[in-house]
Amino acid sequence: MALQRALHGLNGPLIRANQLYCPVQDGLWLELHQIYQIARQYQLHNTPVEEPLAHHSKVLSVEQTYVIALLMGCSRCNQMRQLNIGKLADALEAWSPLVKLQSPATQSSLFALDPTVDKPPLYRTLFSDEQSPRLLGINTFALAEAINQYLALPDDQRTPSPLLIPTGINTDLLQHLAVAWGDVAERTFQRTPGKGTLRLCIGMSALHFYVAGQKSFSELLQLNSATSAASFSLKMANDDVDDPWASAFDTQRGKSSSVLLPYEEIEYPKNDGDSESLSNNQHTFPTFDLNIVNHSPGGYCLAWQKDVPQQLQAGELVGIQDDAGQGWSIAMVRWIRQVRSGGTQMGIELIAPFALPCGMQLIREQQNSQYLRTLMLPEVRAMGKPPTVLAPRLPFQEGNKVMINVNGEERRASLSNRQVSSASYNQFEYQMYDAPKAAEIEKARPDQEFDSLWGTL
Repeated sequence: MALQRALHGLNGPLIRANQLYCPVQDGLWLELHQIYQIARQYQLHNTPVEEPLAHHSKVLSVEQTYVIALLMGCSRCNQMRQLNIGKLADALEAWSPLVKLQSPATQSSLFALDPTVDKPPLYRTLFSDEQSPRLLGINTFALAEAINQYLALPDDQRTPSPLLIPTGINTDLLQHLAVAWGDVAERTFQRTPGKGTLRLCIGMSALHFYVAGQKSFSELLQLNSATSAASFSLKMANDDVDDPWASAFDTQRGKSSSVLLPYEEIEYPKNDGDSESLSNNQHTFPTFDLNIVNHSPGGYCLAWQKDVPQQLQAGELVGIQDDAGQGWSIAMVRWIRQVRSGGTQMGIELIAPFALPCGMQLIREQQNSQYLRTLMLPEVRAMGKPPTVLAPRLPFQEGNKVMINVNGEERRASLSNRQVSSASYNQFEYQMYDAPKAAEIEKARPDQEFDSLWGTL
């Protein structure tokens, strides 16, 4: 019991360090390894121990508690949002029985560790053959396969499931974990040490604003902000009834809105805060100049010298600008970490060298949604990539019919394959339907709509 309680107590600081993207304190991993080795030496590692703090099980063995720490160490927490890291920590207790520890490590061990070294698990392929006899292997394939089988089920068949999925564990997190525990991640491009700075903006709103040349969203869509005045005329309900006021002095000045409105209109004072110019000023977004640590054709490692904005999270969209006056490239925050020397570093992955700012609304039977900020990415024929659109997480889904507004021209389209999904955005393939039409065109009257059918008939 003492060994299991000691491991459980060390898991707390480990989880908190991951949530803060901080390095784990010196000696913590070595202490975890040593406690497990003691339990294994005395054949106590699989003995069930009552755990009152457990969420999904009444008992936990020393090995299960140790596996929770190991899974935290090899789940790429620096690529996850802080909220999801906490949810993962709660779920690992139920998933730990699906993980096998192998001593020594074998070919089926995706991860491995040296129990005598103060380090977290690493991919087994990173160790030399001479180190293999003393390595402890971690086989996570059964857990990754169980997650993949759950994801393959239709939504209406996922409950009940052989794999316990605690409340709050979403599909994006499961997909991330299935990849992290299912295969070795290999770097696509080699990093090169860099120097200089990059200008960066954070979030879809800021990125859309700068890609659009610092235009407000309404200005980009070219939507009419003012509506036309109502037109009406007065008519007696019954002209035959004698009206005692018919001979009044002001009854003959007219009954149409063109005559009545100058007398009836109330002019309210207009504050400067309601002007479009102030609206534009309120929609300016901060930019940040960051030092380049290293770079590759696929992205950058950047260093923050000051406090990190709260909006910065893994999976967030960002825009980067090499030089002032140059265009903005589209990127995503891949990972975040705090370095021991101080400061914060982050890795960003390039999505596209440029984008076309636009607005997109969901077409509904009753009422269409409001226009939301979206970015159209170009086709890359050399790589066989079709044109795509970056859209907010909600309300857009695969198969939706949408209206896309580009500089005031509206076109119907449908969203098809969702290529990328993160906590901040989705990337869809799309197909345009009709020719563009101006957003200001008045909707046709019912009698005009039938006129278009005569050619077909």
